[in-house]
Amino acid sequence: MNPPRIILLSLLLVAAVQGSPPRNGTKQVPVVIWHGMGDCCCNPISMGSVKKLIEDTNPGTYVHSLKLGASITKDIEHGFFANVNELVYMACIKIKNDPELVNGYNAIGFSQGAQFLVVQAQYWHDPKNVQEYKERSIFLADINNENKNNPTYKRNLLQLKNLVLIKFNQDHMVVPKESSWFGFYKDGDIDTILAMNETDLYTQDRIGLRKLNESGRLHFLSVDGDHLQVSREFLVDKIIKKYFM
Repeated sequence: MNPPRIILLSLLLVAAVQGSPPRNGTKQVPVVIWHGMGDCCCNPISMGSVKKLIEDTNPGTYVHSLKLGASITKDIEHGFFANVNELVYMACIKIKNDPELVNGYNAIGFSQGAQFLVVQAQYWHDPKNVQEYKERSIFLADINNENKNNPTYKRNLLQLKNLVLIKFNQDHMVVPKESSWFGFYKDGDIDTILAMNETDLYTQDRIGLRKLNESGRLHFLSVDGDHLQVSREFLVDKIIKKYFM
């Protein structure tokens, strides 16, 4: 199975995967959607609406909106309470077992779904207690290669055709909002925010961000508004038509 091409939305994350044409014979690359905390795969006024928007804008596109759990209720509950590593594993199994995705896909995540993260406690990076964060984090410190270096993480990220990071300029949910672009607080100083290219994550190229950027595959978009306040026009013009068609 080919890796996805991914997009992130502020987490809205859009990604584009390097892959062959989809097996259904059409030229449209399939799309995978992962919802955020408190939402579910199929809410008609959120993910259901996005799914329909993609299908209407690019007819013939296969869209898989991830549901993790036996029911909609469980899908919502997992967003708050499930172990993030278990959820990522569940998502990988669902994607692997979907024959429509075998030749690659685009992926778009909303809020925590953008980084495939779950539960604030599992990805909170405390800038005042960096060592404790590294020792106790069960997910974020690992995937950012902040303790042991896992070359697989970097190798996999570098298989992306495009990584699109979308920041909401008045975001009160993602703090600091610059973390949507991989910026973060300076260690021990919550008054200073480092841009992505000033962080160790980037300068040491722990997960491949610098190489993605230098090869022209890392893209930054910003939207005026609070968390996930994005228009249909933005999704169509800046995401679907530009990266999914």
